[in-house]
Amino acid sequence: MPRASNCMAGRPAKSGSSGERRAHNSQQTPPVRRQAGGLNRISAPWVLRGMYKRLLILVVSSLLLGCASQPAAPLRVGSAPLRDTNREQAVLDLLTADFAIQRGAYAEAAAKYTAVAELTGDVGLARRAIQAALYGQDVPAAIAAAGVWQRLRPDSTDAAQLLVAFELQNGNIEAARAHLRALLALDAFGSRQDYLNLVRLLNQNVPPQTLFGVLDGVLELRPTDADALYVYTLSALELEDLERAQRSSERLLRLQEDGAEAVLLRAQVLHQSDQWQAAAALLSQFLARHPRHVRGHLALARALLDGKEYAAALAAFEQVLRIEPANADARLAAALLAGQLGDRRVAREQLLKLAADGQRTDQAHFYLGKLAEDAGDTRQAIDWYAKVGGGEHRLDALLRRAELLAASGHLDAAVDLLAQAHQDEGERLRLLLARSDLLLQGGRAAQAERLINEALVEQPDNLELLFARSMVLDKLNRPADMERDLKRILELDPDNTNALNAWGYTLADRGERLDEAHRLIQRALDQSPDNPYILDSLGWVLYRKGDLTAAERYLRQALSLLPDAEVYAHLVQVLHALGRTDEARDVLAEALARTPHDARLRHVRDTLGMHDGQNK
Repeated sequence: MPRASNCMAGRPAKSGSSGERRAHNSQQTPPVRRQAGGLNRISAPWVLRGMYKRLLILVVSSLLLGCASQPAAPLRVGSAPLRDTNREQAVLDLLTADFAIQRGAYAEAAAKYTAVAELTGDVGLARRAIQAALYGQDVPAAIAAAGVWQRLRPDSTDAAQLLVAFELQNGNIEAARAHLRALLALDAFGSRQDYLNLVRLLNQNVPPQTLFGVLDGVLELRPTDADALYVYTLSALELEDLERAQRSSERLLRLQEDGAEAVLLRAQVLHQSDQWQAAAALLSQFLARHPRHVRGHLALARALLDGKEYAAALAAFEQVLRIEPANADARLAAALLAGQLGDRRVAREQLLKLAADGQRTDQAHFYLGKLAEDAGDTRQAIDWYAKVGGGEHRLDALLRRAELLAASGHLDAAVDLLAQAHQDEGERLRLLLARSDLLLQGGRAAQAERLINEALVEQPDNLELLFARSMVLDKLNRPADMERDLKRILELDPDNTNALNAWGYTLADRGERLDEAHRLIQRALDQSPDNPYILDSLGWVLYRKGDLTAAERYLRQALSLLPDAEVYAHLVQVLHALGRTDEARDVLAEALARTPHDARLRHVRDTLGMHDGQNK
């Protein structure tokens, strides 16, 4: 089928210290309103408000201005020159319109441009009239100008699409249906890009139910149009209308049972619908017939990752690499999965190849550093981290490098490294807090306090700085000063979970004001019920209050989320207090196997006399 040139382009728019406790936030996406579609069920438009300017920016800039680069025709009607009187009137109207634009009289300008366009047959003037009408937020005038454009160029898909959009915005549902039918009657309209352009035109200017009303109308007239079904499914996915996406992707797959794009899109719908097994099964069947389809293997790997089938996902990425050895994304994914599965040799080989090929070098160096660090090779890890020169891991690599230097006995070098590092505005605070933390861990709490105090001079109410100083003051055994900072945080942010939890935990750890400590921790937990640090704090205050059974329950819940040495130490003490000494010893042994040099675990072991062989 022949295609006419189209001026539109685009796609659907898409809608350490004992007191340090993390908080978690969540965000919910509001559901997309759904309504039965169909050409006869296009819903009325929403309140227009500021949509005219959006339409101008999103549509006119890509459509009208793009087409305006074509030279305007001389003032003629068809091939016959204008009469002198008509020519004079046309020139006068054009001058009047241009001056009206300068005065901001857009309605007058739109009317004049439209009149001259109809008189002369100049489509460029019709487009100019639409621009003026939209600047003046006058949709009826835009409809009039687009109507002239369509009469002058009956085969123009651009004019027909604009008329559909404008009539919908103006509430003229029947007129919009008529223009949609006219658009679909044009042989020049029907490619996937055409449908994408139509969706782009509508998506930012009508509500979802109206958009789907138009698309349902398209499918009523073209029920076996694979491109229309494809774009319909894409639109439903981007608007998170999974029910529509399920239906349309099923129809598309029935039309193109072995079509790669139909299979991949159907798999994406299943994946986003939390049906990863069905997606994996569909893709596996497709790949059995098309074993060298790279996108198919990548989609299968993503589905398997979603199902936590890491070994199978690794095999899928390795298959991609057999087909495309230079695929850096697949190689990085294979390296990370191999590392997660405990095969450090394969992970290292893949990362070294990435670095040697000059692909994803910063990421490769960062993860090589992680592998070396996990293997206990501190010197090698520091060297790899030092090679990370940019990218998303630059700051993390710098911080890990400093931490390892400090742990190796080079605290001054670590602090200097962070102080001298290049830092933008967003990194300055994080690096300062990291320096403070290194000093605190290195036994230089007074120096850490001075560093934070200097920063607080410029930002006296910065919550992160106040919290960091409160942790330093805890180390300096200045509880009154610590409470002062935590109280200030809660004055500024009454629901600050870090401050609530840290204050409550500190009181509990000291055995002071236990009821108050319990209330503070409970307030924090109410806001972040699955936070393992807060669960640990609650277990600890309950232990201090003598409620050992409840304490054990919360500590085990915390441990299931965070196998941290401090949580282990607390649970050991609770089990010992319950008289379950053998069980306490087993938990301690498990903890020491994880972190054999942790001072808190060693202290608990020594305090409770749980050395090997004792009480056995």
